[in-house]
Amino acid sequence: MPSTPSTSRPSRHGRALPSHRRSLTAVTMGLTISVLTACASTTPPQAPTTAANTDRELTTPTTAADIADAYDIRKLCGDRPLNVAYHKGSGNTNGYTVFAELTAEAAKCPNIDLHYLDAQGSQQKAISDVNGLVAQDYDAIVAQPEFGAVQLPSFRSAVKDGVPVVTMISDPGGQPGVDLTDKVVQDFPNIGAQWSDWLNKVVGKGNVVFLGGTPGAPSSKSFFDAFKAGLDRYPDLKLVQDSIVNTNWDAAEKKRIMAGLLAQHGRIDAVVSDYGLTDLGVLDAYKDAGLTPPALATIASANGNGCRWEQEKFPYISIDAAPTVSRVALRKAVAAATGTDDPEPSTIRLVKFIDTEDGKNPPCDPAYPLDADLSANLSPDEMAAIFQ
Repeated sequence: MPSTPSTSRPSRHGRALPSHRRSLTAVTMGLTISVLTACASTTPPQAPTTAANTDRELTTPTTAADIADAYDIRKLCGDRPLNVAYHKGSGNTNGYTVFAELTAEAAKCPNIDLHYLDAQGSQQKAISDVNGLVAQDYDAIVAQPEFGAVQLPSFRSAVKDGVPVVTMISDPGGQPGVDLTDKVVQDFPNIGAQWSDWLNKVVGKGNVVFLGGTPGAPSSKSFFDAFKAGLDRYPDLKLVQDSIVNTNWDAAEKKRIMAGLLAQHGRIDAVVSDYGLTDLGVLDAYKDAGLTPPALATIASANGNGCRWEQEKFPYISIDAAPTVSRVALRKAVAAATGTDDPEPSTIRLVKFIDTEDGKNPPCDPAYPLDADLSANLSPDEMAAIFQ
């Protein structure tokens, strides 16, 4: 990421910002967009009301492009320079892919200067990062609040100080318009229903386990609650553990924990995972135990899963295009910063990207790492830039 210019610029509050307060260390994985040399000094308008967003009609996309192109961000750009930050709780392949999506979307507005910052897995750093972005006079923040409600005070403070905060994927709670500007979430009930319906068709009767991420992660809770509600219709599908099995979204940890579950319960017929990019750990645990792979239902499919499927042909479904949802969050953040309205709903339905029982087989591309998400709405060049 190129450094910001050394000249001072007026802030939202009309004061000059010293150059040393305007730099932001960011991991960009080879992705950059142009840096601006100035910014207007006016206080941004109040964010548009978001209460109606949940009442807007949901559509079911068939490709990631349907989500990416649902609204034209150029109608929201305005004409003053905007410093926008993407903030994530921890850096990983998903974060870099999301940043690539955001970079492609932001490039449609020549006045947007986009930065990436992750909290390196630290809850306290996640809070201080957001406070720092406000102090550095950023115009809007798109955040993945992986630590949940504990981050709300920092979001609330940012909104009070005139910096829109739009969260995505993880729902930290709070009230839009007060604790944060808006929150863009996946249609969790729809995903839970698709998983449970598919398992009923493919497995019918058997044991199931749900693998989540870090302890207390709000996205894992949302996925688990939705899936469990779907299972209520299928009493022959039994959870071996009536709670989230935390894996820290780490492949090695998934392998270790899955091996323990298999030793305790014997064969588990189906695994539901809320982060498919690390599900090779699941498949490796079954292989090491001398078992055929389970039926795998997930979100955020991985390149490695597809390559393994070519060898073993296990039942596999993945509800995808999750990185592309970040474009909607960016559009809402930009709309709030410019005082315009993004008419998209705040709840987004995702794409059934893989369903081996319906002829939607998983892709495998040896040019990309095993944990690459090939469902993203990115060109080959944009994908390649992530992994340089």
